[in-house]
Amino acid sequence: MIRDSGLWIRDSGLGIRDSVDRGRGVWRLLATAILVTVFSSDASAGQLPIANARVETRSAAQGLVREIQAVRDRGTPAWVAYRVPMAQRPRAQISSTGWSRGQCRLEPATELIVLARVEQKEIVELRAHPVDCDLDAGGMSVVWLEGVVADESVSWLGSFVRDGTIGGRRIDPMARSAMSAIALHAAPSAVRALIDLARNGSTTDMRGQALVWLAQRAGDQAAATIGDAIDSDPEIEVKKRAVFALSQLPPDEGVPKLIDLAKSHRNPEIRRQAMQRLGQSRDPRAMDFFTQILLK
Repeated sequence: MIRDSGLWIRDSGLGIRDSVDRGRGVWRLLATAILVTVFSSDASAGQLPIANARVETRSAAQGLVREIQAVRDRGTPAWVAYRVPMAQRPRAQISSTGWSRGQCRLEPATELIVLARVEQKEIVELRAHPVDCDLDAGGMSVVWLEGVVADESVSWLGSFVRDGTIGGRRIDPMARSAMSAIALHAAPSAVRALIDLARNGSTTDMRGQALVWLAQRAGDQAAATIGDAIDSDPEIEVKKRAVFALSQLPPDEGVPKLIDLAKSHRNPEIRRQAMQRLGQSRDPRAMDFFTQILLK
């Protein structure tokens, strides 16, 4: 409640009452200014796909890493969030990450929100959501970064993947989340990052995960990288994940490659894996292949 020379305004509902006649014109101007300010703020906040949050907006013009570090240096719990263009992919392949979600839109999402939770000056959690539903932040502080460059986002997320291993063989949960977020970026740098991880990742799990995500992006680079892994990776588990990745390519691309593997690959385990994936595909070409085997 604001009091001034007998004039007052009640916060709830913005009710206005004059206790004296003088100053009506001034009061109307003040009330109009307050209403414009309130509704302008609401409209601005409504542009963000995050609800129930204490939002602070910052520019990322000086660099994504710099702005995230500035939030970390505060030492107070908060989410850092930003949006980037998202690669088109089937909705069923985007897993839920646990935030409650508000009103959803019918059109497919074209943007991705990346979120990083900061506690005690450290990043403790990473998430990625398609911008098709409003996210409920549960009253948490959210630092919203405007103007994030997608290539910077891919590079920053990549640092979590490269450093995030457990026992030299598995990728830790935050690194896994970072890789998933990279895979959802529309930027060409995301494909390059996945190819690099598929070829040079430090663990079996990291290379296998990168191959599966890479298959979702399709294209000649994806198919070639997956084929190289089948032929050249030293770990049989990575080879098996690569065969699975082939099954995730568009059918006209993946099924013929699986048939070739099942027919002629020198490794019997790879041939067995290829036949298993062909059987799961229910593709007519796979059925023809199995019929030929039976007739022989």
